[in-house]
Amino acid sequence: MASGVHAAADGVAALGISAGAGEWAEPCPALRRNLHLLSHDQVELAKMLLNEGQGHLFEHWPEPGVDDDKKKNFFDQVCRLNSSYPGGLAAYIQNAKKLLADSKAGQNPYDGFTPSIPSGEVLTFGDDNFVSLEAAGVKEARNAAFVLVAGGLGERLGYKGIKVALPRETTTGKCFLQHYIESILALQEASCKMEANAIRRSRLLL
Repeated sequence: MASGVHAAADGVAALGISAGAGEWAEPCPALRRNLHLLSHDQVELAKMLLNEGQGHLFEHWPEPGVDDDKKKNFFDQVCRLNSSYPGGLAAYIQNAKKLLADSKAGQNPYDGFTPSIPSGEVLTFGDDNFVSLEAAGVKEARNAAFVLVAGGLGERLGYKGIKVALPRETTTGKCFLQHYIESILALQEASCKMEANAIRRSRLLL
């Protein structure tokens, strides 16, 4: 055990972290014992997490030499998350705390606004008005452009790709992206057929 402690001290010293400089980690002994495993950038991320009250993330970290790869992988993930959110994870945590506090206090961000029913058409599927408006929409679709939003990764679903690449149903395994594109192409064909000589020269923008 003594040799492990000395090795940790030597590692911390090699990073330029003196015994006093690591005092910020004293509230979290498990993290402090593992500081020598971390790069300078990872140490800064650890400081940020402690400053934001996230010390519980390190409470059950084992001694140095046990699951060290998992500890480094944890900080690799923290680094990616920190760089992907405007203002970093500190801003994310602070914003989350504020939203939760506002919710607990019953504060409504829409206070002062008066809801109203928007003007528009109320359609009944299949009636004459519906059929007429649908035909007008199909005709004008030739002049439309479609933008498909990827929607981020499906990591929470245990999937590493983009969400629209997930299967829409299990019978054919067709993904959402394929379904959307096929629907747009079908709309393109229907729209072009409504205009003479338009079939070959009109393409919906995607």
